[in-house]
Amino acid sequence: MKNKDLSFKIILGILIGLLLLGLIVGIYLIFKNEFKVKNFNKERIVEYNSKYKNKYGNICYGNLLSCKKVKIKIDGKVNTKKLGKYKIKYTFIYKNKKLNLNQIVYVKDTTPPKVTIKMKEVLVCPNYKINNIDMEIKDNYDKEIKNIKKTFDKEKNIVTIKIIDSHKNKTIKKVKAKVEDKTPPEIKLNGNENVYIYVGGTYTDEGATASDNCDEVTIETTNDINNAAAGTYHITYTSTDKSNNKSEIKRNIIVRNKPSGKRVVYLTFDDGPSEYTNKLLDVLKKYNVKVTFFVTGKGEDSTILREYKEGHKIALHTNSHNYQTVYSSVDNYFNDLNAISDRVERITGYKSKLIRFPGGSSNTVSKAYSRGIMSTLTKEVQNRGYKYFDWNISSGDAGGTTTSDGVYNNVVTKLRDDYSVVLQHDTQEFSIDAVERIIKYGLENGYTFSVLDENSPGAHHGVNN
Repeated sequence: MKNKDLSFKIILGILIGLLLLGLIVGIYLIFKNEFKVKNFNKERIVEYNSKYKNKYGNICYGNLLSCKKVKIKIDGKVNTKKLGKYKIKYTFIYKNKKLNLNQIVYVKDTTPPKVTIKMKEVLVCPNYKINNIDMEIKDNYDKEIKNIKKTFDKEKNIVTIKIIDSHKNKTIKKVKAKVEDKTPPEIKLNGNENVYIYVGGTYTDEGATASDNCDEVTIETTNDINNAAAGTYHITYTSTDKSNNKSEIKRNIIVRNKPSGKRVVYLTFDDGPSEYTNKLLDVLKKYNVKVTFFVTGKGEDSTILREYKEGHKIALHTNSHNYQTVYSSVDNYFNDLNAISDRVERITGYKSKLIRFPGGSSNTVSKAYSRGIMSTLTKEVQNRGYKYFDWNISSGDAGGTTTSDGVYNNVVTKLRDDYSVVLQHDTQEFSIDAVERIIKYGLENGYTFSVLDENSPGAHHGVNN
C-alpha cells in the first residue's frame, strides 16, 4: 500500500512540475520582445511598365500583448521599364535592434495584348485565303507583334485570330466570316505614266506589276502606238482574277514632232541639299528628267548619294556659302571649294570639276571683301581644271518671287530656242512645287532636259569685280 502511495506522489509531482514549467514558458512567450513578421514575401512578380511600390507585409517589434512600430531602411531599386531580377534589402530597426530581410523582385511581362477588331465581318477568298483584318493591337511591351495566326472554320464561318506577344502572352479573338471575292487586282506601272518620244523614235515598254488579294494573277498588254505620226497613244494593262474581277491601267505615249533647234533645258539647283530635295527627286524620277545640283556643305549625305545614284549631275557650289569667308582671298575660296569637293567625293566616289560661284561670276558682294577677286577667280578655276557655270534664266526664287506660279512663269516665258540654263534653289519649297509644271511645259513644247557637263555652254555673266 505504501509503494502505491509513493508512486502516486511521484507522478503528481511530475505533473505539477510540468504545469509550472509550461506556465513559465507561456509567460515568457507572452512577454518576450522580438520582431514580429507577417505576410513578407521573399519573392514577388511585378508587371512590366507598372508603378512599383515596396511591399514587405506587417512588421513590428514587441510581444503578444504589445507591438511597436519600427523604422525601415530600404536598399535597392526596381526599374519596371526593364525586365529582369532585382534584389531589395529591407532593414527593420527598433532602438538598437535590427532585422535584415531580402526580397527578390522579378519584373515580367505577363499582360496579354489588347486587341480591337474594327470590322463585323471578315472576307475570306474562295480558296479560303483570309483577307486583311482591320484591327488594332496594343501591347504593354512589344511595339509591334508579328506572331499573328488566323484560321478559318468553314463549317461555322468563323475566323479565329490568335495574337501572341514576345513573352508568349496570348489573346484570342473570333469574328464572323464571309466567303467571297469582289476585289479586283491592283496594277502598278513600272516607270512613268507619261512617256514622250519623237516621231520615228521607239519606246521599250517597262511593263507593270499586278497583285490580287486572293489569286496569283497575270497581265495582258495591248497598245495602239503609231510612232510615225504625232499624237497621244496608250499602252493598256489588264489583269483578271479567278473570280472574274478585272482592272486595267494605261500608260500615255506622247509622240512629238522633232523641234527645229536643239532647245535644251538645263535645270540647275543651288544651295542644297535641304529638307525639300527628296520631294524634288520624286518629281524628277516620275518624268525621268535629270538635272544638275550645285551642292553645299549642308544637308544629308544620303540625299546627295540619292541624287548621284539616280543619274543627276553633282556639281560644286560652296561649302560654307559665307561670302566673307569665300571671297576674302583666293586661298580662302579654294579652301572652301576643296571642302565641298572632298564631301562629294567621299559620298559618291566622284570627283566633280563643275562649279558655280556663290552669287554667280557677276556678283558684286565680293567687292566688300577683296577688290578684283572675281576677275582672278574666273581665270584661276579654269587654270586648275574646273569649269564654271552661271545661268541665262533665273527663276527669281532667291529674291523677288515667293510663289510657285511666279517661278513657273519666270522660267517658261524665258525658255530659249537654243539652250536654257535655269537657276533654281532646292532650299525653297515653292520653287520645287513649280518643277513638275515646268517639265510638262517643256516636254509638250519640244524641249529636252539634260545635265551640264564639261562640254555644256557656261552661260557666263560679265565679271563686275
